[in-house]
Amino acid sequence: MKDAAVAASTLKRSRSATRERLLDAAGAVFAERGFAASTIEDICDRAGFTRGAFYSNFETKDELLVQLLDREEVKLLKRFNAAVSQALQATEPLAVVVERIYDLQPFGANNYALRAELVFLALKDPKLAAAYQAAREALRAKFGPFLIAALAARGLRLTVDPIDALDTLEAVFEASVRSSLIAGGSANDRGSLAARMLPIIVLAVSEPA
Repeated sequence: MKDAAVAASTLKRSRSATRERLLDAAGAVFAERGFAASTIEDICDRAGFTRGAFYSNFETKDELLVQLLDREEVKLLKRFNAAVSQALQATEPLAVVVERIYDLQPFGANNYALRAELVFLALKDPKLAAAYQAAREALRAKFGPFLIAALAARGLRLTVDPIDALDTLEAVFEASVRSSLIAGGSANDRGSLAARMLPIIVLAVSEPA
């Protein structure tokens, strides 16, 4: 009985490790070649597995993409939670959270390419769109209260709907990352558009409480 439980636990860990390696490989292949041009064989070759290993974990390439999106958003939320926790203890929480997000989130070219690919596919596939929207809502649910608390700590309050404020900040951040990468620079540059403009925008949509 005990041996059977140990064997089952070992099998579960092995399958989880295989799944993670396939997701890692898919992220790299999708970023390099794009989702449409990537094949299951490409992913298996990169991970060092056979097609059998793929189909024991995922039914289709689309399902793998949804799982990859979920995993990436979970990672982002964990990094963001760490940034918010530190920022709320600082005298200038808005500045700190921007700094910490840059430190904790690897906005490299491959990472951005993968996210851009996922967004593009979400526009065409309702299933992917639902997963993408759920991930955005989770981030909003975390960042919205933080933004309000950070402003309150400075004696300020928003003059616009919090969702509108978040969407505007996200749009500037996205434009900043895209411009930096296309120009051949680093998205983590502290002199980027986002680093310069996000604090200004936040103050522009706020007023004394």
